[in-house]
Amino acid sequence: MKIVTRHQTVISTHSDSQDLSGLYPGCLILPVPDGTPVVIGQSWAIDLDAAKASACAAIDAAAEVLRQKVLTPGAGQMAAYQAKEAQATALLQDPTPSEAEYPDIFNEIGVTADSAAEVAAAVLAAAEKWRDFGRRIERARLVAKRAVQAAVDAPGVVAARDGVAWTSLARGAAARLEKARRMA
Repeated sequence: MKIVTRHQTVISTHSDSQDLSGLYPGCLILPVPDGTPVVIGQSWAIDLDAAKASACAAIDAAAEVLRQKVLTPGAGQMAAYQAKEAQATALLQDPTPSEAEYPDIFNEIGVTADSAAEVAAAVLAAAEKWRDFGRRIERARLVAKRAVQAAVDAPGVVAARDGVAWTSLARGAAARLEKARRMA
């Protein structure tokens, strides 16, 4: 069982399988030892290590939600992007590229760009935009988790977890990445 606490008071209970990320800003979501009775409204002593673990898990989940907002779903699509990027890198170093060697790049001539070199350049530019966005998410995630670990009390843990500027990361980036995805 998981409980939601605000100011060391239980305000809600949930099963362990429920995803509560983002549902309770300003609160802590903590595991309850098996068999421990819980009543809404009761006082709950916050275990700082459990609070930090919960906050770090919430930060990781929020980062993944943001990544998923701009990623094309599916392992097959990711494999296609990786193959195109590898072909694009190799094609731009090849003085005599052929369709047989770089089929994914040549397949996009007339769709993404007008030549194999232009398609390859577009694919690599889109891949770099994805990586840049990923780096921004990763930095925010790591900075937030470091702040959580430095917190000395439960309110500090909550402030560190809730202080991540996920929306400012997403603003603008999603549109740029969507445009890059359509071109790649």
